[in-house]
Amino acid sequence: MPEPSSILRERIDQKYQTILARGNVEDPMGNLTAFHYPSKGALIRPPYTAYAHYLHVLDMCLPNKHVSLFMPQDPLLRSAALSVCLPRIRQQQVDLMYVEEEHQWNASEPFTRIDIVLMGWWRDRWAIIHQHHATKGICYLAGNHPSPQHWLPIASTRQIDFYQQRFQLLFESLINEPRRKLSPGGIMPLLDIFRAWHNLCYQDKYGFTAAQNLGVTEHPLTLKELLS
Repeated sequence: MPEPSSILRERIDQKYQTILARGNVEDPMGNLTAFHYPSKGALIRPPYTAYAHYLHVLDMCLPNKHVSLFMPQDPLLRSAALSVCLPRIRQQQVDLMYVEEEHQWNASEPFTRIDIVLMGWWRDRWAIIHQHHATKGICYLAGNHPSPQHWLPIASTRQIDFYQQRFQLLFESLINEPRRKLSPGGIMPLLDIFRAWHNLCYQDKYGFTAAQNLGVTEHPLTLKELLS
């Protein structure tokens, strides 16, 4: 049976191979000689949404505060994040990194050995650790504090995955409705309600909401209180 670290490395290498299969990683449209627009609504290109995402995230953060951004390994997200965060990078006010971790990863379990591996076409420097049944790796992209010992225990995209999967599960029929795809603006009210519920109502295994953990509220809100 292969080592957990080799499994993670193989998975990341497969991602890089998929990336290199595209003619230009900065141009996911592919063939520029033909444009196929929908009959109704507007077609939003992936670069627009990626750049808009990080612009929106930084807009919610105070300009003088240090920001740490974790993302799955993807060149489009990397390009957008590095471009949007350039002023903060120059001011040394941001830490930007890839994070890949398996579902079985236990954040409370200690680790002793860190493997440093240069991977992919760009020779990205990955720090990889493994437990008995799971592996985790990070690739520090920008900032002035690249210590893997500091970031490996805390860097994670697990909450991002949970948030997106939960929203997809609850509103799948509305998201995939054909007319909705041609008019995605109709999903915005659903996102607003879900974001408020997730932050103010949903409780973790310790009985606290995200707002409570940040000290914003003292107790969870009920759905009735949220919508009133």
